[in-house]
Amino acid sequence: MSKKGYVIPHTHWDREWRYALWESRVNLANMMDELIGILENQEEYKCFLLDGQFVPIKDYLFLRPENEARLKKLVADGRIRIGPWYTLPDLYPVSGESIVRNLLRGRKECEAFGGILSVGYESFGWGQPSQFPQIYKGFGIDTVIVAKKVDSSRAKNCEFAWVGKDGTTVLATRLGQEARANFFMHSYMRIMSGKEYKSDEFRFDYDAGDLVYHTADIPEYEQDYHRITDSQKIHTENLREIALKSWHAMDETLLPDDRAMMDGSDHTYAQPKIVEVLRHINKAVEEDGIVFAMSDIEEYAALLKEKLPLDTLPKVYGELRDGPPQGVTGNALMTRPMLKRKNRKVQNALMDTAEPLAVAGMLTGQAYPSIYLDTAMDYLLLSHSHDCINGVTQDKTVNDVMYRLDQAGEIADVVTQESVKHILKNIDGGAFGKSDALLLVVNPLPFPRREIVEAYVDLPREEDIWSFDILDADGNSMNVQQLARDERVIPVVSLTSRPEPFYVDRHRVQFESGLLPSGGYKVFRVVKKSTLPRKTEAWAPSRKTLGKEIAVSPLRLENEFLRADILGDGSVRLLDKKTGQEYGPLNYFEDTGDVGDYWIYYPPYQNKTFTTKGMTAELALEENTELQATVMAKLKWELPAFADRPRNYVRGRSARSEQTDIETLYVRYTLRKGENMLRVHTELDNKISDHRMAVQFETGVSPQKADAQGHFCVDQRDVLPLRDEDGRWYNEMTTQPMQDFVSVAENGRGFAVVTDCLSEYDASKPGLLSCTLMRGMKNILCTEFRSFSEYNTQDGGQSHGRLTYDYALLPHVGETLPLMETAKRFNIPAKTIQFTACTKTGGTLPAEQSFYSVEGASVSAIKKAEHSENIVIRLFNADEKAHEARIRLIQPVRKAYRTDLAEQRSGEAEVRGGAVVVEIGANKIVTLELEV
Repeated sequence: MSKKGYVIPHTHWDREWRYALWESRVNLANMMDELIGILENQEEYKCFLLDGQFVPIKDYLFLRPENEARLKKLVADGRIRIGPWYTLPDLYPVSGESIVRNLLRGRKECEAFGGILSVGYESFGWGQPSQFPQIYKGFGIDTVIVAKKVDSSRAKNCEFAWVGKDGTTVLATRLGQEARANFFMHSYMRIMSGKEYKSDEFRFDYDAGDLVYHTADIPEYEQDYHRITDSQKIHTENLREIALKSWHAMDETLLPDDRAMMDGSDHTYAQPKIVEVLRHINKAVEEDGIVFAMSDIEEYAALLKEKLPLDTLPKVYGELRDGPPQGVTGNALMTRPMLKRKNRKVQNALMDTAEPLAVAGMLTGQAYPSIYLDTAMDYLLLSHSHDCINGVTQDKTVNDVMYRLDQAGEIADVVTQESVKHILKNIDGGAFGKSDALLLVVNPLPFPRREIVEAYVDLPREEDIWSFDILDADGNSMNVQQLARDERVIPVVSLTSRPEPFYVDRHRVQFESGLLPSGGYKVFRVVKKSTLPRKTEAWAPSRKTLGKEIAVSPLRLENEFLRADILGDGSVRLLDKKTGQEYGPLNYFEDTGDVGDYWIYYPPYQNKTFTTKGMTAELALEENTELQATVMAKLKWELPAFADRPRNYVRGRSARSEQTDIETLYVRYTLRKGENMLRVHTELDNKISDHRMAVQFETGVSPQKADAQGHFCVDQRDVLPLRDEDGRWYNEMTTQPMQDFVSVAENGRGFAVVTDCLSEYDASKPGLLSCTLMRGMKNILCTEFRSFSEYNTQDGGQSHGRLTYDYALLPHVGETLPLMETAKRFNIPAKTIQFTACTKTGGTLPAEQSFYSVEGASVSAIKKAEHSENIVIRLFNADEKAHEARIRLIQPVRKAYRTDLAEQRSGEAEVRGGAVVVEIGANKIVTLELEV
């Protein structure tokens, strides 16, 4: 019986990477034109894998709409494999829910176009998260191609059973040497060029006779050269040796007689001569009993499942991100930090605020704004494309990504605004006086919360109000703290007239919200206490105090949970008053040189590392009330202005410069009444280049593992990365990914950082937790391992300018699960709206209302169903034991269905006592469809 090599032509098509969108689209159009022609005219050319995504189809048809029917036929016939993804996301910078939405939209688009790949093709991501098997299984996918990165010490063979965080298992293969390019790099390139790829003979010959294009203008001269013609031909010498090199690249397979031969690479065309190449190869290896045959990834996946039963395979557990750093491009998590911050904020605004509040609108009669939310989701998912979400691109592409994120965020805000307007129309205005100033505080989260609300309240100037109470629906007086007053004239816009001027006194206040209902709102009424002596030029009314201000001195903040002492260098010490544990110093900064690239951190040989510890900061108490106090620390930090990057890491100087510049940091510590965390707002005016900056926390905790929020779970990782047989590890792999928090704990002493913008932590040093703020590097793209594309006129990779970060420091007793809710509250603020009483709308809702609530589980989505007018709620249990979850809506639930992640029903869920009740296993994701 002969041995078979399954040759699978494909391309890896980054939508935006080396080139911005439109140049990539032009290249895509040329590639697709050629591919369609090949498939229509070469019957033996079996199939082409379009990189596991749908968006190339969309981009191509934007330019060639006349070819839609031809393309649909090729997809329907299985000649072009598309999906299962919509875009190829990089996985760690985006949320788990974003990953689900990407696959959900990919399925929708692909099925409408005629076909979808049934294999989990994810050979592009920079590591795979621990819940990926469960996510794929949720879409009916049980065979996965992974390439970055599982170490051979964990997976001796190419094929293995990949066991996810919850125990879900899929069949996986890491392919062989060169992974998705094993046949292309080992054989096809050599045969077509006559040159061995990884040898000195593989180089451009200027006098070869081909037409080559290069822009010589300034600054476009930095762009790549491009071939217009290509003199490649089939070279038949040494064919057996060349073919066997690809064959042996898969020697680690468990199927020695059946091997995947992946034929394609980054932005490669369709290999039009591959059929002829295979004829020549098969003659050369006939005596070896090997046949190289055109195939597709689904045929090979079916073979794997047939010949390698899942229960017979060696098991690999958890995430696949083993290193070396260049194998997983492991240090890109905080490149271009403004992108990461913007993306997190937009994800929160869209999926945690706009969609749930649109569902609240649905439950009170408003049409679900699908067109707006679908458009916002499209902008978001297009921003998540592999490489561009990390900004490891030319500056133009980063600007485009920021634009798309801005569009998604703007749409989310508009949907939220329209949903709140609808809620206001449905509130019974007759319960209030016509002249009442009313505040609506909206809580989008599906659990109740208490907040210190900061708001601007505009009161008619003619009422001369100096101070006021804020009362809840039951007439209870809230604790109100006045911060500032100002006279303003505000336009009141009307679509039937010109704006009317509203003459107001604008009051900036803080007040306690009391308990805000889950997924709902609470109305507050402003009641005058004293009037404003407007004509008085001196001796304004004096303020009174109960002496309960949060700042007990300019450098000490204290509430019922914490005491924070601000140190002379701008760092802080924390006392957990419940346990008596002290932590610190916390929140000082470290800066070191970086002459690596976007993908990997690399310090210069003559490095210099600096810290703010022991410096002298400018310190000031900026605000101090019974509800909140803030201390500001200003640091002027003299650092090397740049670093010299040696060619090939050995040619030339490798050192931080003697020339210096000043980095100015502003750190604001805010402690609120009733909160067990210290909020930190850090601003960095970044002027220097070629460096990595991190914020440091001396926790006094030296655990073996750290907990970080992952995708639908808490990832518990060793503080040291994978070690070899001698106990060594890659230095650059000590930094690890995080979503909304990281926590370390030991013997009942714990410390967490909760954030809406940081993506990377390092807990490898005993007693020290570090979070990366940024990496700044030259704009160099790894076009090919010997020839990078360098853009010296583009300095966006240095992230110069004002960078801002928000995070909170939280001592605890070692319990990680409550951090999920804390992080949600930190990331999703309550919204405050001022409105007037009105009876014209006929509203009947009370002054306080919950539209939806969830107990016993975390929530990643509340939205309209894809296939019906029902409501979908996605829950997950991040605990190591099962939980019972309960969902309640303002309307009675008639029926509830369990679905998979593709929202295909799998059975009914229990409705008991007006609540949907569901058991959720450890680390499980559960999607429910509710009919009301």
